[in-house]
Amino acid sequence: MQVIETEALTKRFGGNIAVNEVSLSVEEGEAFALLGPNGAGKTTLIRILSTLLRPSSGKARIMGYDVSSDPEEVKKRIGVVSHNPCLYGKLTSRENLSFYAGLYDASHEVDALLNRMGLLQVADEYVENLSRGMKQRLAIARAMIHEPPVLLLDEPSVGLDVESRKSFHEMIQDLNSHGVTLLLTTHFLEEAAVLCTRGVIMNRGRVVAEVGFDDGTREAEEVFSRLE
Repeated sequence: MQVIETEALTKRFGGNIAVNEVSLSVEEGEAFALLGPNGAGKTTLIRILSTLLRPSSGKARIMGYDVSSDPEEVKKRIGVVSHNPCLYGKLTSRENLSFYAGLYDASHEVDALLNRMGLLQVADEYVENLSRGMKQRLAIARAMIHEPPVLLLDEPSVGLDVESRKSFHEMIQDLNSHGVTLLLTTHFLEEAAVLCTRGVIMNRGRVVAEVGFDDGTREAEEVFSRLE
């Protein structure tokens, strides 16, 4: 089953084409990478899929629902984590999660999620006092509060130290092993190889190659070396 689909998806900002006729598909339960340098169009594509931007042309669907015509249905089925957690610093971890849980009538899940993400010991700490790694764990918990089948991750490990990144990866792998479909944007080839089985490389808004990670990052490295 194709969970994420785009067909000739295009986004223009004036005379600039940020996403240029991108077509791809992600299967149910798959971990799929969007690779590319800064400015490749990865974040714009994620914002379209998360219904934050409307495409200029083309189609994008999540579990069969069009992101433009059925945005509310799409939102029910996705969680989003970016490099900026956008949490409320003056609230505690539990209060942050409880606020979002109230939007989905999922208040009973708060402590269970905090425990799953290894945050129960800081449940009553103000978020502004948490480490970068803990904030990202809380961002995952917030994204999963309504148990969405699809998780969109936009450069989620930027700014994390080595140990925090490893812990973050383990949490993402656990979610994927329990059936959550992942779409990850990153410019770290090693991260894509650890978390994903295949993906595409984007450059200047276009998909320039499809790559697999069965043999590590060799194929992707060869494509990156040819990018302008």
